[in-house]
Amino acid sequence: MSKFAQGLSKLKLGEVPAYVSDHAGKHWTPAKVHSRTFNFLHQYKEKYIDTGSIKPLTDTMIGLFFFSYAVAWPQEYKHMKAEEKAKLEGKAAH
Repeated sequence: MSKFAQGLSKLKLGEVPAYVSDHAGKHWTPAKVHSRTFNFLHQYKEKYIDTGSIKPLTDTMIGLFFFSYAVAWPQEYKHMKAEEKAKLEGKAAH
């Protein structure tokens, strides 16, 4: 278990927001996030893109699938609820 999770498990509920804020202030600074992001991208490029792997293509396809699903979900959910309501009203009418 990470140090963060261990520290979090020892706290009372009221102490959690301050602990999380303190942890984020130390570990999620813009400079650290920037550094981690570019290190990840550099390692990804060396491991997959420079070697001609198909992984970047599959990662892109999977990412676009989830993105399109997230974008379309509210409309689909609205249609599903309208169909449920129509079924209930239709059953009540008979």
